[in-house]
Amino acid sequence: MGNPPLSIRIEPTGLADRLVGRRFAYLVTTGRERAHVVALRCEVESDRVRVIAPGRSACANVATNPHVTLVWTPTTNEVEFHDYSIVVDGSASIQGEDIEIAVTNAVFHRPAP
Repeated sequence: MGNPPLSIRIEPTGLADRLVGRRFAYLVTTGRERAHVVALRCEVESDRVRVIAPGRSACANVATNPHVTLVWTPTTNEVEFHDYSIVVDGSASIQGEDIEIAVTNAVFHRPAP
C-alpha cells in the first residue's frame, strides 16, 4: 500500500466549501529581509480571499512582493481530507487596511508520514 498523494488540487472557485471547520489561516509574506507569518481570519468568496486588518508588516511585505501563501491546518471536523492542510498561493493587493488575494493555486497537502 503506497503513501497518499502529496497534494490534491482544489479548484480556486471551490475553496470556501473546503474550509469547513478551519477557523483561521497563517498568511506568509516575504519582504526584503525575511518572511513574515501571521495567524488570522479570512473571508473567502469564489477565487478571492480577503484578509481583514493583517497588520503593518504583512501590508509592507505585500507592497514589496505581492506573492503570498495562506495555510489552513487540519481540522477535527469529519469533512473530506480533514487531516490534510490547505495551502493556497496567490497574488495580493492592499485594499484599505485589508489585503485581497487572487488565488492562483490551492491544494490539500497531506500530513507528514
